[in-house]
Amino acid sequence: MSTLNITIPDSIRSRLERCAKEEGVSMDAFVASVLSQRVAVADADSYVRERAERGSAESLIQLLDKAPDNEPEPGDRIIGKGE
Repeated sequence: MSTLNITIPDSIRSRLERCAKEEGVSMDAFVASVLSQRVAVADADSYVRERAERGSAESLIQLLDKAPDNEPEPGDRIIGKGE
């Protein structure tokens, strides 16, 4: 573990304290959890961007061309207005 000192507005600190209390955890544990979730989102975003850079519209079209031309199942159907 390591210590991180940050400066935040009092209003955010109050909200963090309230949220931690509602969750029944210490503020340190709550902040660590929130930061962990945010880092996971950033990692996922980076992964998707890296994968997207390797792809191309042409390869997507080739993949879609292999899909059968079937009607969707009733539960998978997108129903627009008037339908």
